[in-house]
This record gives sequence, structure tokens and C-alpha cells, in this order.
Amino acid sequence: MLVWFLPVFLVFLMIGLPVFFGLLAAPGILLWMNGQERDITLLYRNVYNGMDSFPLMAIPFFMLAGELMNKGGITMRLVEFAQALMGHFRGGLAHVNVLSSMLFAGLSGSAVADTSALGSMLIPAMEKQGYTRRFAAAITAASSVIGPIIPPSGIMIIYAYVMGESVAALFLAGIIPGAMVGIGLMLMCLTSALMGPNRHI
Repeated sequence: MLVWFLPVFLVFLMIGLPVFFGLLAAPGILLWMNGQERDITLLYRNVYNGMDSFPLMAIPFFMLAGELMNKGGITMRLVEFAQALMGHFRGGLAHVNVLSSMLFAGLSGSAVADTSALGSMLIPAMEKQGYTRRFAAAITAASSVIGPIIPPSGIMIIYAYVMGESVAALFLAGIIPGAMVGIGLMLMCLTSALMGPNRHI
């Protein structure tokens, strides 16, 4: 019966079922077809016990907070704030991209959310200002990596839960490396604007 898990799981994916529910339903159906109803109860009890953790509750709430702030227009306000701080420097929009990613990282803790929220606005704006599409996409992708480093970070919460470490200590440890990555990217943008391919910007 084990060989049927992947085909059943792929069928669930093809009909549009979310991955999480597909991973739950596929083994449950296979156990039921094999006459192991008692194991189904044990399976879902173990799944519940694995999720029944107070620290892990922070992850969906961080995602919810980031989505609410994004829908409420805070993303645009963060970009405007970064523009006021860094826009007057040489290569200012690239600096705005990095600083906006650092600020947004403190809301979502996700690189994917960072890229999707800021990239749709900043990449076309950078192209209009004269940056190449490749450079704009590259700086957006590189700066979004700061998302899981600067707290709050979903990856740090999972690591702390699995390894038994302090979430607060990991959050504190991520501030300086995240800031250093951002400063390093800004220095690269400044160098590119002064003597690199973007010196006309």
C-alpha cells in the first residue's frame, strides 16, 4: 500500500487540494483501504500532538499580521519612509529597495512575502529610473533574504522549537547580522552607482 501514497497524493494536488490537506488525506485513505482504521486515529492524534505547541502559534499570527499590514497600505508607507531617508543618495532607489526590505522583514519574517510585496512596486519603478530589469530583480531578491534573519522570523521559531533554544535569544541574535547584510547591499548599490553600470543613475 505504501507505493500508492505518491499517486494518491499527486491526484489530490491535481484537483487543487492544498498540500497540507493532501498530506493528511492520502495516508488516511490508504490506511482505511487497508483496513487499519485504528491506525488512522493514531496518525491524526500524532499530527495534532505535533502541532499542539504554543511557540508555533506565532508563525501563522506573524503571517496574518504581515498580510493585514500589507492590505492596510503599510507597505507603501514603508517605501515612502525609506524614500525620505535614502532617496537623496546616489543610486537612491536601490537603497530604498534594501531599506524597505529590512523594514518589511520586521513585519512578516518571510522572504517570499518580502519579494512579492515590494518587488511588484519597486522593480517597475527602478526600471523607469534607468536601472536594468536584471539589476532591479537581483537587488530585490538579494534584499528579501534579510526577511528570515531580522526578527520576527518563522524559521527561527521552528528552529527554537525543534532544538529547545530560546526564541528571544535567537531574535536578538538576528538583528546585527540582518543589519550587516542590509548595509553590505547598500554599499554594493553605492559602488554600482559611483563606478559601475548604474553610474548614470
